[in-house]
Amino acid sequence: MNILVAGFITIDSIQLPMRLITSVGGPPSYAGLLCARFGHSVTPLTKVGSDFPDEQSVWLARNGMVLRGSDRSTTKPTTRFTIANGGGERSLHLASRCEDLSATQIVSERRYNAALVSPVAGEVSQSLLAEISSRSDFTFLDPQGFVRTFDAGGKVSYAPVEDRNILSRVDAVKMDTVEAEMLTGRSNPRAALEKVSAIGIRKAIVTQGGEACHVLDGARIYKVEVPKSQVIDATGAGDILSGATVCWYLKTRDFLRSACFGIAAAALSLHMIALAKVDLPMSVDEGAQRLYTTASPVAAL
Repeated sequence: MNILVAGFITIDSIQLPMRLITSVGGPPSYAGLLCARFGHSVTPLTKVGSDFPDEQSVWLARNGMVLRGSDRSTTKPTTRFTIANGGGERSLHLASRCEDLSATQIVSERRYNAALVSPVAGEVSQSLLAEISSRSDFTFLDPQGFVRTFDAGGKVSYAPVEDRNILSRVDAVKMDTVEAEMLTGRSNPRAALEKVSAIGIRKAIVTQGGEACHVLDGARIYKVEVPKSQVIDATGAGDILSGATVCWYLKTRDFLRSACFGIAAAALSLHMIALAKVDLPMSVDEGAQRLYTTASPVAAL
């Protein structure tokens, strides 16, 4: 099956407790490479600058992510983030930003079995999201880039989305509690999912870091406990959750089971550094099954 992954490919400087590493990142890298590992044909919809290393382009291509000419900007540098992990907190600063993504980058008349839309710095417009959705049988949204704002120094903060109709353009959404509040006005996971359901979405996930996730599947909300995991590097874990969920949903058409697979994958990825996360251990299947069998319904809508 073919999957479109929309969002910036980035270059991340990640400060770990003992060292600083630089890695290719962004949703097309984490989620896209994971989808390719599952045997799907992955098309990135992204932008990188002329400063993006050729050897990294070759490596991505060898692993199922081919950057085309239309994915390269001649006027803007590659999007870069500095990420610090410490004291249980994660801080994010935008160091440079490439140009917005465009509908002209999508191959004419091409349709996709699924689209994973995950902007990181406002690079996807509302109109582009609508165009992607019209080309996809299943559109999964991570809204992080729609609700982030950046000050002059690149520090991230959050603001309510300008058009809450954004959710009417997708089939499923994954949010943390801050994103949920920016999108729905509700930070409580259950209340946010009730709001999402009222809009017409029947598939959604609200994460709470290491606390339980809440999953909307049809007319029920489920509570899914998150496996405890040593956190070494959280960068890309949300993209792993999204990519794994989409892959499993294309296979099973069971959203709760798919969300449990994504949650298990994300939890296991936390002790892996940067793009090592895309190589999931076999134990993810066992962990996902355990989460699925213990998921408890907490509300009927």
